[in-house]
Amino acid sequence: MDGSPHRDCLMTAAPMAVTLDATLSGSTSNSYITMATAVQIAANMPGGGDWIAADEELRNLSLIQATRWLETLNYKGDRCKASQRLKWPRSGAVCDGVTSDCSGIPYRVQESEVALAIQYQKSPSKFPGGGSGSSAPTGTYVKRQKLDVLEIEYDEFSNAEASSCDTCGDPAIIQAFPWLVDLLGCWASGNSGSNKEIRLYRN
Repeated sequence: MDGSPHRDCLMTAAPMAVTLDATLSGSTSNSYITMATAVQIAANMPGGGDWIAADEELRNLSLIQATRWLETLNYKGDRCKASQRLKWPRSGAVCDGVTSDCSGIPYRVQESEVALAIQYQKSPSKFPGGGSGSSAPTGTYVKRQKLDVLEIEYDEFSNAEASSCDTCGDPAIIQAFPWLVDLLGCWASGNSGSNKEIRLYRN
């Protein structure tokens, strides 16, 4: 028997599980939505059946990635707690006559997370920095991107560039999936622009 002190460790080591944490205002949260609620929403979405049938760890990963990209956007209102990891829940945001509070997260925001999760499972290469190895979809002008701290910086576009691209001034995830604008509705704020430098940092 090999007496190496590392042998047993190598034999018993297991891959780290992808854990979903949807704790409201939590300091370690990585999702706006629990798996149970996500499954309910996905059941009524195109492609939702395949996503629901996937391995739970893959579903966890897709929800976490979707949340990370939604975190690159700006939203109305203010964070409920300085210690919370994510931008939601928020207080004081008004959308369609409804004011957000700290007791929950708007359905449209949760729905957007599930829609992105379904897309991520189906076609991760369509995401900025996805399987193709590029940092953004064709036609974008990303100067710097650091997913671990959710930092994205865009350079200023020239008039010629801006005129040929309707969404070039938008965040990378909006450029990849323009329908997010309609899905998020008026909960989002300041996520579009053109012919100017845009910097989005986690606040």
